[in-house]
Amino acid sequence: MHAAIRAELIAHSEPEKLPLMQRFFKDPIDAYCTYTVHVRNLAKKHGAEFAAWSDKDRTALTRALWASGKFEEGSVAILLYARMRRKCAHCEWKLFDKWLQVHIHNWAHCDTLCAELLGPMLIAHPEWLVDLDTWAASPKKYVRRAALVAPLKGLRKGLFRPEAESLKTSLTGDPEEIVRKAIVWLRKEMAR
Repeated sequence: MHAAIRAELIAHSEPEKLPLMQRFFKDPIDAYCTYTVHVRNLAKKHGAEFAAWSDKDRTALTRALWASGKFEEGSVAILLYARMRRKCAHCEWKLFDKWLQVHIHNWAHCDTLCAELLGPMLIAHPEWLVDLDTWAASPKKYVRRAALVAPLKGLRKGLFRPEAESLKTSLTGDPEEIVRKAIVWLRKEMAR
């Protein structure tokens, strides 16, 4: 499946657009420059087969996707799991935590992971909110950003207000702009 995903990403790539794409990211990215619609369609195309695999096989594929270093392959890893998120349990939460610590190096992957997986999982399992305090203390800026972005879906449903307030307070004045932008986003959601 990895070879098929890579071939399809390359078939729809526009590598000449990398300088334009890079303008949306402060940190350098390695990308095929494949439009998001194609990336999402790939996850949809392979999602049912991926969901039927064993945990070991799913982990092996997503490990290979992340190891490529290609932006779109990382996005496919997130989106494949998003297609089966209702089946995800604590072992997947720990896997996604590991991704956050090791593989997330840009705001787009951070926000997609939070919106597609971590946020919905927190709504289903609010007891996992305790991990966000650990994330907020991380030396890694995208882990700290995730601490602020992951509870947004819950906030929209009237959940997690005290936890969000605590996270906002602990990260106010963060030295990283990308974290401060997440604080602004969190404040907007809390003001609704």
